[in-house]
Amino acid sequence: MQKHAMCFSVMVVLFMMLSLMPMVNSEAVADDPVRVAVLTDMSGPYAGITAKNVEAAEMAIQDFGGKLLGQDIVFVARDHQCKADLGNQKAKELYEKEKVDVIFDCPNSAAGLAVSNQALLHKKLFFSIGSGTTRHTGPDCNPYTFDWAYNDYMMATAVGLWAADNLGKKWYTITADYAWGHDLLHHFKHALESKGGTLLGNDMVALGTSDFSPYILKAMSTNPDVLVLLNAGKDGVNATKQANEFGLKKKCKIIHALLFIEGMKAVGPKVFADDYVTGAWYWKSDNPGSKEFVEKWKKKFNKPPNWMNAATYSAVTQYLEAVKRAGTKDAKTVARELEGHTFNDLLADPGYIRPEDHMQVGNAYILRAKKPEEVKEAWDYFEIVSVIPPEKAYMDPTKTGCKMADF
Repeated sequence: MQKHAMCFSVMVVLFMMLSLMPMVNSEAVADDPVRVAVLTDMSGPYAGITAKNVEAAEMAIQDFGGKLLGQDIVFVARDHQCKADLGNQKAKELYEKEKVDVIFDCPNSAAGLAVSNQALLHKKLFFSIGSGTTRHTGPDCNPYTFDWAYNDYMMATAVGLWAADNLGKKWYTITADYAWGHDLLHHFKHALESKGGTLLGNDMVALGTSDFSPYILKAMSTNPDVLVLLNAGKDGVNATKQANEFGLKKKCKIIHALLFIEGMKAVGPKVFADDYVTGAWYWKSDNPGSKEFVEKWKKKFNKPPNWMNAATYSAVTQYLEAVKRAGTKDAKTVARELEGHTFNDLLADPGYIRPEDHMQVGNAYILRAKKPEEVKEAWDYFEIVSVIPPEKAYMDPTKTGCKMADF
């Protein structure tokens, strides 16, 4: 009898322990939610383009349902002012002190590379969106970093190949004299030469230059078919305005490295009329969910999103979906879930994440800036003149120089 009572007592204890286990597990899960961060330029030189990537990420989380793995998703945003040292510091704080699982965005190539290194050190994920350097998918690739929507090779090669066939093969380039500009020049030149074209000349110009007249005059003296402006922001605006003033646009076409609808709105469509640029997306796209995203964005901000906003929304969504499929936020497991994944969303139809270098690839769009009389709808400043498939727009993964290490 005593033996049976003892067995019964043991069974009761075991039953109580088993009953409590779900409660313990539930509390452990609730104490460790998925933590998402956006690190971007909110007050620096590109804030007008990238600051709203914060809202894009928040919108993606809300549309996902706001919960993951049975708990609320935690979201934080930090400003690195487009500075590499500050980006490195903020990333370290986010991974170590705020315990985020993933960081998104980070414009400025040097800043992006610093954050990528912090991701590797902390074994947490980083999705580069604003950092265009090809080193993310080349010599500095690592298993914790993914490159989303574009890089310098894609921006240069897509429009470069198309322009050599459609605008002419004699080019002159004006290049911002820092790493980003140098990288772009290399890729633009390669695209031109692959089509049998000739680079008539190039000028390296310091960031923040206001007087481009000496370089515009030098370019005009070579009688190019195409002037390529490898700069952005105020430098791009100043160079284009002066090209108009000297009448260069009457003699040749202009290609830009970067051009956003915000810049078009600020100075008016006349300045950039009939110029060309590569885009990773345009708000008139008919990709799945694109129109719904645009309408929601316009209702909230009274303007359409730019392609970096769309890329941020896409990257956050695909990360959350990968965590859901994996059933865990473990960085290694989620990365494996992303590698080789094909998806269809507002940004890419289809999109594909290459396992060889973690580059997310999709179609590239050749955009022509509309003339003022062609703009029939507010913010509709571009016409899509060509769609370049990913196999032509992105570098062959066997040639990037990426030697992806294991975790």
